[in-house]
Amino acid sequence: MIRSRVRLAIVLALAAGLVLPQASAGSAQEGPPPIMPLGEVRPGMRGIGRTVIQGQRVDQFDFEVIGILQGGGGIINVKHLILFRVFGPLMERTGGVAAGMSGSPLYVNGRLIGALSAGYIWQPGTRDLGLATPIEEMLPLLTDQGRPGADRRVERWPTVYRPLAPLRVAGRPVERVVVAWGSAAPRAAALPGTLTFVPATTVSQVSGLTPRAFTLLRRILGDRSPRPLVQAGGTRAELQAERIRDGSTVGIVQVFGDITFGGICTVTLRVGNRLLICGHPWDQFGAVDYGLTASEIIQVVRTLERPFKEGNLGGLIGKIDQDRGQAIRGVLGELPRMFAVRVVVNDLDSGRQVTKGMQVVRREDLVRVFAPIMALTAVERARDQVIGEGTARVKMTVRAAGLPRVLERENVFYSDLDVAIAAMFDVPFATQFLFQNPFAQLNPIDMTIQVAITRQRQTATIQTVEVERREVSPGERLRVRITARPFQRNVQTTRVLEVPIPRNFPRGPAFLVVGPGGTQPPPSQAPSLGDAFVTMVVGEQEPFPGENLEEAIDIFENFGKNNHILLQVVPFGLPADGVEFTKFDVFAGGLVETDWVIQGQVTVPILVR
Repeated sequence: MIRSRVRLAIVLALAAGLVLPQASAGSAQEGPPPIMPLGEVRPGMRGIGRTVIQGQRVDQFDFEVIGILQGGGGIINVKHLILFRVFGPLMERTGGVAAGMSGSPLYVNGRLIGALSAGYIWQPGTRDLGLATPIEEMLPLLTDQGRPGADRRVERWPTVYRPLAPLRVAGRPVERVVVAWGSAAPRAAALPGTLTFVPATTVSQVSGLTPRAFTLLRRILGDRSPRPLVQAGGTRAELQAERIRDGSTVGIVQVFGDITFGGICTVTLRVGNRLLICGHPWDQFGAVDYGLTASEIIQVVRTLERPFKEGNLGGLIGKIDQDRGQAIRGVLGELPRMFAVRVVVNDLDSGRQVTKGMQVVRREDLVRVFAPIMALTAVERARDQVIGEGTARVKMTVRAAGLPRVLERENVFYSDLDVAIAAMFDVPFATQFLFQNPFAQLNPIDMTIQVAITRQRQTATIQTVEVERREVSPGERLRVRITARPFQRNVQTTRVLEVPIPRNFPRGPAFLVVGPGGTQPPPSQAPSLGDAFVTMVVGEQEPFPGENLEEAIDIFENFGKNNHILLQVVPFGLPADGVEFTKFDVFAGGLVETDWVIQGQVTVPILVR
């Protein structure tokens, strides 16, 4: 009961962007520590760095400056980087610069020179080479929005830096240093006289998904994510941050709740309740609202490519409000404003109910991915199976500032192989309406997805379509009788409808097309359904239909449903989905609502005189 109340309080606070008490985060200095300008940094200088390699305790390691590099404009969007070498007992334990050490502050004679930001990969033996972002480049982010243009998300091709003075590493001359997002790019760019680095960020971890949902998410994110994706055991809500200081480990989350998506970085500097973190961007989206959490390190894992920190994410302690080229900025004690998604699944056969909830960064691309992924997870948990035949009745409720009321959309889906995935095909339609509405600026608040699912087949096939007469004139109405047969039932259902013929309808041959009102998922093949799910989430969407907000609301709530029989009169040679339909003075068709998922299509030739 206590845990439920705590979760409810967090959810309400997230929606309102409220303030957290800061006592657990500890106190901090009111101004930045003594810094060493880049112009004073010299090769051969030695100092200490601070980071966490186990639990939340901040430990120290030794380093030596090798040289100063000049370049920029790429992944770590700064003009200079500091090349250094780590050594000492702590680095012997970790195997060198580890992913997750990004942001670790570096000091020379007690003066802060910068933040560890990248590590050298595929280095034989100990990975002792690293790059640091100069603190001079990071400090402006404490008080403003970063440098002009720093919010532009850079392309992820390698960025080249060159030494300001002749440089030798391990007895070999170094002419250039390449920084790239992943391991493949720097391998391709590895030329003679070249050192290749990647940002020392840890893996992205996601928790709360079924195995298939995780596999689909990994396919969806693909190369778009700069960090490898791993399935974690979940967040530790009871994990609280010890005093946050330079060198502390923290979590950055873009999804939080029953599903969590984020990673771990290191704090470079704390001034008051503001933090500088990472020494490089997270996604470089500029002004943002990510969650800032407590975190702990379990261990440092050594791999052939490079070591990485393995850790847990904990409870929220603040927010990330700037994601820039030189660092990200955290604010302790303030919660981000996020978009709430709730999913309730009822398995009508077993009586089992599963409820899931999460908060997502208010970005359409993330909501569009994680809303159907969480809904799929909830359906698979409720059914206790992955694939299988069935019918799903899906109701979506959405709220947003700027809408005249709460909107609802109901639809029915059937698949003879994978109803769990079939039931997800309306979710991106809702996220597009909320986040990419071309008619009004909406401030999305939340979405609820309710799914009632059964193994029973609830479909009906169109049997016959009869027209009262085959010749009509513009402005008249065509009387149509439709007969459909529900699956494995001896009864038939008949509906009669009059279809208007627009006054500006072209004269000549035409067709009456009668079929499902919605777009069913692709044929029942497991690979094609999985591919269709990925395409549905990442594929380019057409502009939302309608002429104004009122029309768009009507389309969202009432059109494109699989339990509707759609009748359309189509001029000869024009496809049924042709845009020319919108130019008629009235819609040349009609809808009949039924209790079943409609299958089959019948075409009747007519003549418009």
